[in-house]
Formats: sequence, C-alpha cells, structure tokens
Amino acid sequence: MGPPPTTTTTTTTPEPTPPASQPRTGIRSTSTPAPARPRPPYTYAPLPGPRHIRLLRLLHYDPVLAQVLVTLDAHPLDAVAAAFTALSYTWGSALEAYAYAGGGCGDGSSGGAEGKKGTGRLDGLQVLVVPDAAFATFRCADDLRGEREGALVDLYTTDVRCLEVGGNLAGFLRGYLDGFPARYLFAADGRRRGFDEVSRLWVDALCIDQGSAEEKARQIPLMGEIYSGAGRVLAWLGGEQEHVGVFCWWHRVVWPAISRFGEAGGREAMMKLVRGDFVDARFWREVVGFEGGVPEEFGGSWARAWAGYWAFYRGRRYFHRAWIVQEVVVAGRLEIMVGKREELSWDTMKQFAFFLGHAGWIDVLATLAGDLLPSEFTQAMVRGFGITDIAGMQGSLRAQSGGLSADDTPWPERWWAALSAVRRRECFVQQDKVLATVGILQQALPPSTPLPFPVEATATCEEVYTHAATTLLLNCPSLPFLSFLEHPFYRTRKALPSWVPDLTTSKHPWPLGVFDTPFHAFPRAPPDTSPPPRSTTPAGHLHLRGLRIDTIHTKSAYQPPLNPHLATTALRFLASNPPPNPATSSQPPEAALMHTLTCHEMSDVNRGTAAATARLAHSFRAWLLAGLGEAFAARCRLRPGEEGYSSAAQAAEWAARRADVEGLVAGLGPRALLRRGYSSAAQAGEWAAGGGGGGGLVAGLGFRDQLRRVMLYRCLFATVDGWWGVCAEWCEAGDEVWLLEGGAVPYVLRRRVDGGQERFVFCGECYVHGGMEGALVGDGDVEGRLQEVVIV
Repeated sequence: MGPPPTTTTTTTTPEPTPPASQPRTGIRSTSTPAPARPRPPYTYAPLPGPRHIRLLRLLHYDPVLAQVLVTLDAHPLDAVAAAFTALSYTWGSALEAYAYAGGGCGDGSSGGAEGKKGTGRLDGLQVLVVPDAAFATFRCADDLRGEREGALVDLYTTDVRCLEVGGNLAGFLRGYLDGFPARYLFAADGRRRGFDEVSRLWVDALCIDQGSAEEKARQIPLMGEIYSGAGRVLAWLGGEQEHVGVFCWWHRVVWPAISRFGEAGGREAMMKLVRGDFVDARFWREVVGFEGGVPEEFGGSWARAWAGYWAFYRGRRYFHRAWIVQEVVVAGRLEIMVGKREELSWDTMKQFAFFLGHAGWIDVLATLAGDLLPSEFTQAMVRGFGITDIAGMQGSLRAQSGGLSADDTPWPERWWAALSAVRRRECFVQQDKVLATVGILQQALPPSTPLPFPVEATATCEEVYTHAATTLLLNCPSLPFLSFLEHPFYRTRKALPSWVPDLTTSKHPWPLGVFDTPFHAFPRAPPDTSPPPRSTTPAGHLHLRGLRIDTIHTKSAYQPPLNPHLATTALRFLASNPPPNPATSSQPPEAALMHTLTCHEMSDVNRGTAAATARLAHSFRAWLLAGLGEAFAARCRLRPGEEGYSSAAQAAEWAARRADVEGLVAGLGPRALLRRGYSSAAQAGEWAAGGGGGGGLVAGLGFRDQLRRVMLYRCLFATVDGWWGVCAEWCEAGDEVWLLEGGAVPYVLRRRVDGGQERFVFCGECYVHGGMEGALVGDGDVEGRLQEVVIV
C-alpha cells in the first residue's frame, strides 16, 4: 500500500485595501501545500542583458509554515528607477557573537526571550518563487483585466521552486512582512510611497545568482546605480532588541536637550560641553539643564547609559560590514529599521556622532566602555561608531538631475576615502575590500566613463589590490596611498608588492602624506597637473623617479605611545645624538625633539600650525618627567613571595634603575626640559618620580594625545647627515631616506640586488624634522638629479 496522497488546503488571506488609484495586487486565495511537501531548489536563468537586474516581488507570507511567496523577475535597470526598495543589511547574524544577552551594560531594553535569542538564531524561511504559469491556472470574472496578480495562484501543479533563507535576512522578512503592505504605504515624513516601491525588493543574496562568479562580476559595477536609483534604501540593523531602547532614548530625549543648550549658548556652551564631566548627573542637571536623569531600565546611571549607547554600535555587525559603505553613501533616500518596528533617523544618528567627536568625548567613551563592557566591545576595527566616515563621504556627493554627481574633489581622493572606510570593516571575501567600493567609484567618475580597472570573476585578492593601487598611482599626481602601508607583521597577503597596501588589515601608522597634507617635502606640482611618469609591470614592479636624501644611522627601540618607557627612550635619543641638522639649528634640541615626536604640523588632531604645536611644550615637559619618574619609581620585577625573589636581588634592581635614571639625567646636562638647581642627579630623579613638582600624567595629557596618534608603530631615527625624524617601526639602520616624485613626504626604501639588478623594498613614509617644506631638495635643478627607482 503506497503512501497516502498529499493533501492541500485552501486558505483565504485578507488583503489590506490599496489606494483607489492602485490596482489590486495581492493574492486573495492560495493553494497552500502541506508542510511535508518538499520543493526543488530554485534555478537561476541567465539575465537577458548586461544592465538587467532581478527584483523580488512579495506576494504572501505564511508565518505558520514559515513560507514567503514571491516572484523573481528580470527588469532593465533604467526601467525600474525609484520603483523598488534596495535592502542594506548584513549576512549571517545581525549581532556580533559577544553582543547577545545585553553585553553587561544593564540596558533593560535587551531583556526578553527574543532579545536574548536574536533574530539571527531563529529558524529560517522558505522563499517560494512562483512561476508565471501559476497565475494562469485559475481565472475569476473580475480578473479579466489580464493582471496576473489578481488571479488565484496554483502552487500545486506548477513548478514552484524554493530558496532557503536564514539568519538576519530571515529576520528581516519576518519583520517586514508583519503589517505588509499597509504599514509601509506612507513614510514617516508623510510621503506616499508607490506600491511597487514597498512590494518590490532588491536583495543581493536572492537577486544575484551567488553560484555564478560571472554574473556577480557583471552585477557589481551596477551596485552604485541600484542603490542610488532605488525609491529608497532600507537599512536593516536586525530584529534583536539589545540596546535599542537606550539608543533611542539618547537620540529622542538627550540629544534634543544638548542641541537646545548649544543653540542657546553658542560657542560658550560648546566649551562647557567640552570641559564638562558628562558621566556626572550634576553636569547634566546644572550645566545642560537636563532634569530627567537616566531611567532605571537603561542602567540608572549616565555611565551605564553611555555604555549601552556604545554597545549598540559595537554590537551590531551592520556597522562593521564593508558593503554598507557604498550602499549608504550613494543612497538617495535612506531609511533605517531595527528591533520591533523601530525606525531610526540617519540624520540624527550622524549629528549626534559628529557632536561626540567635536566635543572630544569619543575617547573617554572608549575608556568607559572598556571598564563596563566585555573587552570585545572596544576591539572593533572601526574607531568610534562607524558612521562618521560614511557621513563624511555623503557630503562629497550631491543630488543632481541625472543621478548623483561628484563635487570638485578629484575622483581618486573620493575613491581612496571609500577604500579606507571599507578597509576598517569586515567582509566574507577579501576581494570585496575593493569591489565593495566600485559603486562609489562609478558615481565619482565623469559621466559615461568606464571603470579604470577590470572587475574579473577569477581575479585573486592580490590581483584586485594591485589593480586598485595601480589605478590610483596612474591617475593621481601625488602618492597619498603610500602613506597607508601597514606593519609587515599584520600583512596577511605576503605575495603583494611592498608598495601595495594590504586592505585586509588597517594596522598602519597615522598617515602623514594624505591628500590634504600640509607637507610638501617634494616641490608641489601646479593644480590640474597630470601625474608624473610612472609605470608598473605584470610582476608588480613600480617604476618612478626619486631623489636620494640620506641614510638612517641610528633608530630608537619601539615603545608604544602610551608606554612610559617612550619618555626615557626619547631622552636617551636626545642625549646620545648630536644636535639635529643645521636646517633646524635655530631650535634647541629639546624643541626639535618635541616637534619630531609630534610630526610638527600633524601633531594636532586638527592639523594645527607650528605655533599650536609649540603650545604643547608644557605638557611635553610634564610627560617627559612623568615617564622618567615612572622608570625611577617603578616596582621591581621580582616582589616578595615570587620565585627567584631575594632582598639582595631586589636591592640590586633598585640600584641599577636608580643609576640608569641618574645617569640619563646627568647626561642631559643643563636642559630646559628639567628644573635647574639640583644638588645631584639623584635629586632630579626623585623629583621626576613625583611627577615634576605637580601635574604628573594629568599635565601631560595634551602632548600624550598627540603622541598617541603619531607614534603608533613609529620610532625616532637620526641620519648620517644629522637629520632627525620618525619612521615606521620596521625600518632599520642602513635604510635610505628618499623623496619620490609627486610625494608630499619623504619615504624609506631598502636597497637590495635581485639577479644583478638594483631594486628597492618600500618601508613606509617618514617625517624628517626641518625638511618637510622643501629643505631636503636643496638648491639647484631637481629634474637633473632625479634617478630611476624600481620598487618591488
């Protein structure tokens, strides 16, 4: 006896009445298969043309069977402009693994089974793709207009195919189809949306054949047009409730109070905000005039509320995803959904984030988050919240007739800004660190200009990165991307040429030779000048011209910027090296050291002048003395109770440290850095151990803030001819300092011989004190002194 026949049931699903001007579009009744009936997987047909895209049309959702009925049809991109929604989301889970269950900040909005479980962990959905034949089986008297959507749909005798959907995308479909379509026919600003705009979706995972590398290569160059041409871009941050409540409270309650205070008080109010203790309830009550306090559900304290705000951004994978950069930047209209039907304002989000940066609160928030949240919340690649860099790029594009057009900023600069933003984010395929910016590049290029490098289905990561670097090299008069070379230890793509940035990591020193750098070590070319002669070979060799300056003679040991030993390292450098090159002889060596450690104009976060750097002298002196005192008074390596400890060993260690500091202080001589009138070097060391007569580390914060940016992955060096500077940590004595044609800063090259031919390895940019405004070039004809340089 065979198995029982498969049964079907007919259910009637009520449909919200569309506006009178709209045709009836939903399915009034469907023939729904029993849950046990399997469906074959959907097979993609080739797209009809190079400018065609597929659009998903939502028909019906059955939450019991976890099935969504759709059509999936191809359309010319130009024919569906503004008539669909492009989804911006992250694959997999919406939250980082460490962000589930509230993250420990006390935010009550993360409670509940759904919030702790997370949409990314719910069961998946079946997306059933309905063929055209399913609309022809049945007809009703009022369906003679020929509109297929008005017909009964045959899901039993026709070839209905299935796409399995899980994770965050399944969570989006569940959330979006709850109340569909009536919920979406009117926007928050009162704008009436077309029915096509809310019912037709472009979703990359479903609308592109992910099994076809050739199709993906053809669709990627269209991504910018897809997101800019959509009626709206809908950013889905996930259905999880973690920290949603406290995040909305900051934007809807606290930020308006800050804005009112700032508008009423002007510059004086801003200074109060900058200097205020924003985790103290009295600051909010007495200065800002905010009387409400922090609700208990958000932790009951300002510190915990701030931690919850931080955790929202750091816990949502959306803000760490590479592809969202171009999806948001080129969007004509951006809407954001999160949690249970919460709609967020992008304008408010970016305004508040920019304020936190301008007020100088962002670094304090990072420290606060480190104290109140698990360590993972402060280890993300994206500094801050991951939206200000995107918002800044939005400002370089403006809406014009015919689409998004670039402002006066050259396209290589805007494209590199996109590459830098993507570099700090994550993607599943490392080639996407470049491919995820192609849409921005296409928008930035002059109209009808083809992409300047190929998008190939089979290209390796090394080939894609080299193509991108070559494109920038050949189209930009300067060499800014050479300032973004990473530490070799973190370089995962070992086969890349030494001059090509490895975009899989963002662990590079703070760049000096950026597009708007104040430096011009090599003579600046006139505006609108074509790039100088440069070329690359298939082997990855870079051919250009340069001017050799000097050879590195000594290099200090690397110390992290906030390590107190950097102060003693700097003092040893000062004591052991002769005064710097005569080009800076008008400066005392101490002043030259201070300017060198902060790379002069680049030391200020706003790239201030030399006078602004000089105002750091007081905190520079306090920083040196605090570091000296730390070395003088630090605990011994061995303490009572530890293996190998003895009173004699401890005494010997104390004596060695004391002698080291005393000798260093004595070797400095009568320096302006230290107070005069010591009866002995020991007295100076003891005084330094106390923080230099008051202030200590607190007084040195101004200088340390500059140091933290500039000296990460960098060391001091002195050349044979007496130039002082800072270079990348991985440079060595014997490496050469060069000026490369078009480069705004000097570079360090390592000479080597390959097969009898002289070649160079690129070791990064550098700062040479006194030589950043043309002094390194010297007098005479520059053109006649340029040499051919080959970098491998």
